Amino acid sequence: MKNIRLPWGAWYGDEERSFELPESWDVSLFELDARHRVGEQRIAEVLETLSRDIRAKKPSSAIIVVDDLTRPVQLEELLPKIVSRLTAAAVAEKDIRVLIGLGSHAPLSDGDLRKKLGSHIVDRLQCINHNPRETKAIGMEWGKTEIRLNRHYLAADYKIVISGLTPHSFAGFSGGAKMLVPGIADMETLSKTHKSVLMGFMGQLGTVEQNKFRDTIEGFVERAGLDFFFGLVINPDRSIRELYGGHYVEAHRAASAEAARFCTLEADGPYDLVISSAYPKDTELLQAENAMIPLKSKKEGLLREGGTLVLMSACSQGVGHHGLFGEGGKLYRKPRPLRLLKPYNVAFYVENVDTSGFATVFNEEYFFTDQWSSLLRHITPQLPPSPRVAVFPYGSMQLVG
Repeated sequence: MKNIRLPWGAWYGDEERSFELPESWDVSLFELDARHRVGEQRIAEVLETLSRDIRAKKPSSAIIVVDDLTRPVQLEELLPKIVSRLTAAAVAEKDIRVLIGLGSHAPLSDGDLRKKLGSHIVDRLQCINHNPRETKAIGMEWGKTEIRLNRHYLAADYKIVISGLTPHSFAGFSGGAKMLVPGIADMETLSKTHKSVLMGFMGQLGTVEQNKFRDTIEGFVERAGLDFFFGLVINPDRSIRELYGGHYVEAHRAASAEAARFCTLEADGPYDLVISSAYPKDTELLQAENAMIPLKSKKEGLLREGGTLVLMSACSQGVGHHGLFGEGGKLYRKPRPLRLLKPYNVAFYVENVDTSGFATVFNEEYFFTDQWSSLLRHITPQLPPSPRVAVFPYGSMQLVG
């Protein structure tokens, strides 16, 4: 047997696991180079741009919107530097808040906040989980839906958004205006954004230019106001690779272009078997679909028709929570087989999820197990004697060109 070593359990150990494959399998492991880190000079340049803007606007209060644990970037080092620029411009710590842009995800516990933000921030600043019920209208509508955003955000004099960028199925890349709509919106706005995408009206994976969904939400953000955006291109180990700052459209476009260059790779398919892990977005089953990003980005030529797809996730938080798509949510429907997966044999290797939990997210016809030996026994008869195998250790952020 040959071993492949894969990262496992983002935010929950971040360990490296060994998985055995038969020696006769022709395995290609598609890594991402995580050695590069954003330099201190670049950080200082972006922060100085922030300082100039703060000095010009002279705010008396500020709010900083960040993403949650379903998004990979760790902010313990960067966030205190941003706060220090605010306090240097006479914004008191008591008037600076950190708002977690949850959308309708589960609130972060104190421990989760410390993982994401670092104890220095949690101990000194008021950190607020977004509540879709604590919103105010911004004076714009999307069709017949009134756009409402978090009241704490709207009340602040100076508004900052920080987000890491990973490929996103309809927003192109995560972050930017999406941090506000739907990140800090009410349930009706959240529902509108997701229904428009589900009906196929807008959005495209890995593309932010001429992306109708992103163009629409950027119009709402222009009305609501956003003073400074930090776009973080992230490494697969969740460290910051590159940093862009400034206007929420321009900085997000620049960060998206760099993220696309970093995340996109060539794979000489078609393969008989594709194994893709949701890491570093493997916290919950509701995020496991992110492991399909390589296949979504190259629908033809990556995996042969009748080939086998294995999707992996640690699911450290189990099934997870989504106020719209979780069981009982407004947009919840009993899962059907996914159209994208119809040409393939599909199996899931997921932990911390039982049969009933799995069936609330994925159709029950899909095979799933938390035993690697069981998975191999299931898929081996589907494969030729010496199958060509592609392994994506960071499937949630790997685009295939």
